[in-house]
Amino acid sequence: MIKEYYGFIKDYLELAELKIKYLVINLVSAFFYKGFSLLLPFVASLIIKYLTQGNAELTYLAIGGYLVVYILYNIALYINYRIYGYNMDYCYDKMTKKVLNKLVDVDGNFTRMISKGRLMNSINSDIVEIGDMNDQLSEFFMGLLQIAAVLIIVAMVNIYLAIIFILFTFVYIYVRNKADAKANYYHNKVQIQDDRYTTLLTQIISGLQEIKTFNMLPKLTSKLDIIQNNFTKCYKTKREYNTLRDNDIRAVTYIFRFILYAFLVYLIMIGKIDVSVLVLVIAYHEYLEEYVGDLISSTSSIRETNTAVCRINDILNYSSDDITFGNLDTQDIYGMIEFKHVSLEFKKKEVLHNINLRVDHNEVVAIVGEAGSGKTMMLNLLLRLYKPTKGKIKIDNVDIFEFSKESYSKSVSVVNQKPFIFNMSIRKNLNFVDSNIEHQIEACKKAGIHDFIETLPNGYNTILRENGSNISGGQKQMISIARTILSKAEVILLDDITTSLDPDTAKLVPKLIDNLKKDHTIIMITKKPDLMKVADRIVVLDEGRIQEVGTHKELLKHNEIYQLLQSRKSPSRTGVFDND
Repeated sequence: MIKEYYGFIKDYLELAELKIKYLVINLVSAFFYKGFSLLLPFVASLIIKYLTQGNAELTYLAIGGYLVVYILYNIALYINYRIYGYNMDYCYDKMTKKVLNKLVDVDGNFTRMISKGRLMNSINSDIVEIGDMNDQLSEFFMGLLQIAAVLIIVAMVNIYLAIIFILFTFVYIYVRNKADAKANYYHNKVQIQDDRYTTLLTQIISGLQEIKTFNMLPKLTSKLDIIQNNFTKCYKTKREYNTLRDNDIRAVTYIFRFILYAFLVYLIMIGKIDVSVLVLVIAYHEYLEEYVGDLISSTSSIRETNTAVCRINDILNYSSDDITFGNLDTQDIYGMIEFKHVSLEFKKKEVLHNINLRVDHNEVVAIVGEAGSGKTMMLNLLLRLYKPTKGKIKIDNVDIFEFSKESYSKSVSVVNQKPFIFNMSIRKNLNFVDSNIEHQIEACKKAGIHDFIETLPNGYNTILRENGSNISGGQKQMISIARTILSKAEVILLDDITTSLDPDTAKLVPKLIDNLKKDHTIIMITKKPDLMKVADRIVVLDEGRIQEVGTHKELLKHNEIYQLLQSRKSPSRTGVFDND
């Protein structure tokens, strides 16, 4: 047990990186308020002793001492509570930033290893539990001191009474700890089911429109029911162990209390102790019950908090398939991209095979192919979400993994099919990239969204609802494009950006790309035949291999896949969507 809790505490301290002053003040204040609480029964016994002796002066003096001790107890307790609040704020802030910084660095496999539901629960509840750990540790250590102090005081009164106290303590701890270990086992299972439930609810909220359209709710409800049933089963089992533990503890308490009271009566009858000692011992036995109960509660909380520590460590210790960032920090990137014999295995399947491609600065290259051909994986490699199994990707003849994180993110930007817009004003959404108002207006003009923004009642200060739900998908996409232009990245990746655009807005994209081409290298994925024609060169992918590279006219003459894509009759290959 001692080794187990030593491991719990060690893992916690390594993760939390507590401020030493908070830890010290917490322990010291706990020491004093626990110490003053120990003095209260002793002073109370003195009041009874002097009262039975008829000594009024000492009785009132003892009453005054009791009041002083009680005041000091409350002062120390107040300080302990205040420092606990400071520590919680510090720990929560530090843990949250650690997790968020980690999420920025992970690769594309992360959400397959750690579900979104678990991630949300870790941020919302696990970090809060970890913040509580410092208080539980002080309770744990002070509980040990209090128990030791009670046993010493009782031993000074009568060694046989002390033996009863010691036996009670060991039996109580053994029974409670054994049941807590079982309850914690099922607590972990409850957490897993809760993660699954949160993940599915997140997906339901994200896909409400599709759920309504295709009447998916009945089947989704049945899935939720299965998870809920598993949750309920594990939770009930956990509660059963908690109930069993409490009943066993109650039985242990009453048995030892009966033995103690019988022995005290015997000692009084033979004249070994007086009434004041009787009051003192009974009070300390009740205190011992409370202290041992608090100690086990703190160990139970520490064990449960260790689950939260392990869950956070799983996130922080996630290995991104050896993806590391280099130290090359430069803003002088020209934008020439080269894939050299690049292959990628994903889920033990080769999804890209021996890709060789050079994209020059100021060139627009379109990557096309049927669903599952590997188009998106090429962009993911450029975004350093994955590392090639074989070969290298270079920008300006430098391996992309040699660039620093900050330098690369400023030089390579992406516009996704479904861009994310924050629930704040258009201006603040753009401020994340560049807070210069003139630059923002210029970028929005290039993206063709400035005139629309000016028609809004509050213009650039218009608050966008969550994920931009109060504007159209096309308008949201154009704001995302403006944000990318604002980044001044040399390389722009466009991931099927016309999917959510209405026909009129989509007609503006070729002109936009032509303007961007003057200052950027552009690689785009598209299913739109009209947009393919805008590219200087087109890469036709088939089952992860480059089948052919050419212009629109060249490919239209003799490439069967490209002809099918142009006629928009190309069937999707089922079962390989993960590769696209």
